[in-house]
Amino acid sequence: MKFKPTFLDRELRLWGMKQNLLRLGLLLMLAAAVPQLSSAQNSKRLTVPGINNFWFVDGKVSTGGSITSREMAMPALKKRGIKTVIDLAGGAESAAERAAKEAAGMKYLLFAINPMTLDPAPIEPFLKAASDSANFPIFIHSGNGHRAGMALMIKRVLVDGWTVEKAGIEAAASGLVDDNAMAPVWWKFAYDYITSHKKK
Repeated sequence: MKFKPTFLDRELRLWGMKQNLLRLGLLLMLAAAVPQLSSAQNSKRLTVPGINNFWFVDGKVSTGGSITSREMAMPALKKRGIKTVIDLAGGAESAAERAAKEAAGMKYLLFAINPMTLDPAPIEPFLKAASDSANFPIFIHSGNGHRAGMALMIKRVLVDGWTVEKAGIEAAASGLVDDNAMAPVWWKFAYDYITSHKKK
């Protein structure tokens, strides 16, 4: 007796084919993304005296958290060739930090992003400063380094033309990691800012 496929047999076979096509599509996407991913994963976490969570991203930019000791951080940044320090945290110590940076011959720029209000106004002047080659190499820092990674992610997409995926991978490799309650907030802040400012 000849086997006659039922409706269910045909549907199962089609479902299996769709699953295989989906797997193939995912494999092709991953293969295409490999060069992009590797170029976004150059960040190295380094121990730099006086700085919490220092990440060397590339020859133009490093990110990090708070300055724990100005006496140790200034010579360490100077030794690394940093010309400009961009502070995204601000606070009571910013005036003393400015004085120490300027005394060490570095430019100090403050674009404080308040985690309570999440006001995006400082991002535009940050993007301008972080794109000016006269400021390179720059060190971008904030409390834990989350804002620094987030701001760099926005710059990569809106100024450098990277994809959100590639910029997100670099951000995750440069301090924007889910190790405290604010990290998801900064991920969303970056994504919302990029979405609302990206050229169509």
